[in-house]
Amino acid sequence: MKAYILMLIVPSLFVSFSLHAQQAEKTLVKAFNLKGSQTVFLDVDAEVEVKEWGQEQMRVIMTVALENGSEIMLKSLVKVGRYNLDSSEEEAQFKVFAPGLERQVKLRSGKELLEKIHFEVYAPSNVLVKSRNQETVAEKTVPSF
Repeated sequence: MKAYILMLIVPSLFVSFSLHAQQAEKTLVKAFNLKGSQTVFLDVDAEVEVKEWGQEQMRVIMTVALENGSEIMLKSLVKVGRYNLDSSEEEAQFKVFAPGLERQVKLRSGKELLEKIHFEVYAPSNVLVKSRNQETVAEKTVPSF
């Protein structure tokens, strides 16, 4: 009988620990027509990774992870436009920004929502991509032919 109870308790402990460690994550993609601009300023306060690709438009892949939020909360934030990217042309450069990220979100408990946001930018080879935290030139990639 003791062995039977032990067999029921031990697996349930692993399930509860694995459920607690999960975080909500979503990947969003948007393409931009650069209209001939050769300089792009990504005006976001997040980690930015730039890669070169052979297309004329620029593609931005944003990965959002909520450390203290649920999948339903993340879907709601996406639906109301928190992670929408917008663009403008200013001072001879193409600017990409996320106006919704300027506001801080608070949970019912009063704590701030903890978001980890990562941008992966695919830019044409002749485009210089800058961000708030760094200046990056699109990396050279070697075709695998």
